[in-house]
Amino acid sequence: MMNLDPKTYSYVSKKSNNLILIAVGYIALLLTWFFGSSDKVFYFSYLTSYFYWLSIILGGMFFVMVHYAFSATWSVSIRRIMENTIMLIPLFTLPFLPIIFGMEKLFKWLPNHYYWKTHDFEADYLIQHKLAYLNEDSFIFRAFLYFALWNIIALFIYFNSMKHDKSGDIKILKRLRYFCMSPMGVFFFISLTYGVYTFAGAFLAFLAFLTFTIIRLQDQGYLRGIVSIEHFHDLGKYLFAFTVFYCYIAGAQFYFIWYSNIPEETIWYLHRWVGSWKIISVLLIVGKFFIPFFILIFRGSKRNIRLLQIMTIWVLFMHYIDINFIIMPTVHKQDFYFGIYDLITMLSFSLIFIGGFKYITSRSNLVPLNDTELIHSINHRNH
Repeated sequence: MMNLDPKTYSYVSKKSNNLILIAVGYIALLLTWFFGSSDKVFYFSYLTSYFYWLSIILGGMFFVMVHYAFSATWSVSIRRIMENTIMLIPLFTLPFLPIIFGMEKLFKWLPNHYYWKTHDFEADYLIQHKLAYLNEDSFIFRAFLYFALWNIIALFIYFNSMKHDKSGDIKILKRLRYFCMSPMGVFFFISLTYGVYTFAGAFLAFLAFLTFTIIRLQDQGYLRGIVSIEHFHDLGKYLFAFTVFYCYIAGAQFYFIWYSNIPEETIWYLHRWVGSWKIISVLLIVGKFFIPFFILIFRGSKRNIRLLQIMTIWVLFMHYIDINFIIMPTVHKQDFYFGIYDLITMLSFSLIFIGGFKYITSRSNLVPLNDTELIHSINHRNH
């Protein structure tokens, strides 16, 4: 075990306060669901806020699995923050239930969707052709399978990491490496550009959250002498790289759909080129690519902590705009709108996420003290 100042890696947070934050978040969601269950707008707002935070958790799950699968050294000193993040997946499992109960308001491919009150469901050839996959039972089964898999991955990684922290047994790290290599196909086996687009946005948002969190912890006196400017430089490089990757995928998706000129697909973009949605479309191009690209492209920007902090906040803000852009035009067809349901659901999930993260983080050391690679991570340098 390394000789480090306990004040730098022992996070202190009152657990009762964190549990109160989680409870208030759940209660607010239940009350909003109770009063808004008959309103389709509620379910779209709920889905937007829910997926915003869930995507950050899943982005973290990908990163920590990559860390273990490739036995990364530089990220050992920030690994525990990633592990604490993925342990929020159990808190976000039950809140998926309102989405199941609101399926008939959310998904057009269900025969009881409001759209089919004025249209013939059986006459829609495309939906009829996809019913074997797009049906209520299949959707619920897949959701159960995904959440079971995500919970198993999160719990296995976290508790084995805690076990290694106590014993220092190198066999545990080998077990984690083999475990994390095996399900990597879950992330990479994607048949459509949209899946890659969603992954790119989720991972970019997690990188922003991770970087922002580490900066905040250092401002409070934690991780000093453990996480250095070299780590922030690397995180900045990841932010820059996935900004470019996200733009490439988003552009490719647009070009493929637009130039193929298939009405069933081009209408998705046409809906987002009316009213104030046109402004949001331009904002995504400028705000999610050009601004971070031309700021993070410079080496000095990646090593400027305060500038990096501002960029992480901007990336997280644009991630919400992106998800809203994907989901909400279905219900707000002419203009971008942020209403009371959006505000309450976003604040509620924020309380659950922040309270859960602070609670989990306070239960263990901020760094894996018994990892033999920790010293190499602390001394990491960019060349």
